[in-house]
Amino acid sequence: MIAPTATTVTVPRLARWMVVWFVVSAVIQIYDAVFVLLGPLSHAGGPLAGLWPGHLLYAQFDHRYANFDAFGTAQSALNLVEAAALFWAVARRRRFSGVVLGLIVSVATFWKTVLYFGVEISSGLAMTRQSVEDGNIAGFLGIAVLPNTFWLVIPACVIISLARRLVRLGDDLQRA
Repeated sequence: MIAPTATTVTVPRLARWMVVWFVVSAVIQIYDAVFVLLGPLSHAGGPLAGLWPGHLLYAQFDHRYANFDAFGTAQSALNLVEAAALFWAVARRRRFSGVVLGLIVSVATFWKTVLYFGVEISSGLAMTRQSVEDGNIAGFLGIAVLPNTFWLVIPACVIISLARRLVRLGDDLQRA
């Protein structure tokens, strides 16, 4: 058997589903960040509120979106950086650098979401408690919790997939 050489090692690429997720995720993050950063113009009663009907509903369950909140504002600003990195990874999806950046951004997305949930939980549900206290558990779970789990599950799948690809590449290069 011939040992693999550097020319026979296949550089991993971003899978099509990852590219779709990165583009959709970046667009959502930009849309979301603009809503938060333009508040109160974009919030209920503001002249731009009609551009964000889903956010106005969501803000009824997560008051971080209804009111100014330093954590939410900082997260939104960083979402713009994250979206730019996602577009850069997509542009380089057939290169090693795109795969590595895709992994890095997915790890950041995952842990940013864990932090978001952690801040909310450790604050005693300060921004979402009113839904639970009003007895609207279905709304709380269906609008405030469930959609946000996508920002944990899909990045975790990307992390696992890309990490495996990079480990295989490292093994192939080591044998070469």
